[in-house]
Amino acid sequence: GGQMKDDAMIFLLRVLQTGLLPLNIRPGKAPHLLSLWEGISNPRRVKNSRANSLGEKPFRCTVCEKCFPGKLNLTLHMRIHTGEKPFKCSVCSKDFNQVSNLYKHMRSHTGERPFRCSVCSKDFSDPSHLKIHMRAHTGEKPFECSICARTFTANHNLKMHMRTHTREKPFRCPVCEKDFTQMSSLNRHARSHTGERPFTCSFCEKGFTQMSHLKIHVRYHTGEKPFVCSFCDKGFAEKGTLTAHLRTHTREKPSKDSVCGNVSASNHSPV
Repeated sequence: GGQMKDDAMIFLLRVLQTGLLPLNIRPGKAPHLLSLWEGISNPRRVKNSRANSLGEKPFRCTVCEKCFPGKLNLTLHMRIHTGEKPFKCSVCSKDFNQVSNLYKHMRSHTGERPFRCSVCSKDFSDPSHLKIHMRAHTGEKPFECSICARTFTANHNLKMHMRTHTREKPFRCPVCEKDFTQMSSLNRHARSHTGERPFTCSFCEKGFTQMSHLKIHVRYHTGEKPFVCSFCDKGFAEKGTLTAHLRTHTREKPSKDSVCGNVSASNHSPV
């Protein structure tokens, strides 16, 4: 009993004073510390017992007036307004406003993926990622666009979709000031300025700015041709090449957009 209390005090002091997560806390190693850790890392579990039983939320945020059942919940919430991030990653020095977010982040360094899909056995580092993934199996799409009624498996996908209606482009290139709807699109665009080609072919070491371009390129090494003509069964490595080929059957003239928008096979071929 006394040793458990001492361990708990050391654990709390380590977290609260340094903001660093003790990496040796793992299920089965120290169950009494693990339960304490879960209480700290998950603010939803840290609730005033009386307020929780009566449904009361007596602690009010002075900035946005949102109410909480416990003082700790309010303290954690206030960091959203103050920008305070007291918990620092000991590996890359990235800061976090909650120790639970630091704990999740540490898995990007350790490679730990403790949450497994019961259908396909794919592993995830965060339970929320697993929950979204499960919808690919169930077909559930609970997030619906209020304008066109299109549905999505995740809320962030809906938010990105809404920008096609609002024309919002919140991510701006600091070099040429071009705007983008997604951060990932801006990151890809930035490589046109830096010349970075992080995706390298394992066959010939040719570099590419996008993973999708590398995948197409690799097909010229492997001979894979997943796009098949419905008229003559001829196969192609790229969808754009198939589209161009189909016009030899349909005699359809390509539009200006389709010609300009296509990435030619010569960009990806290994020769």
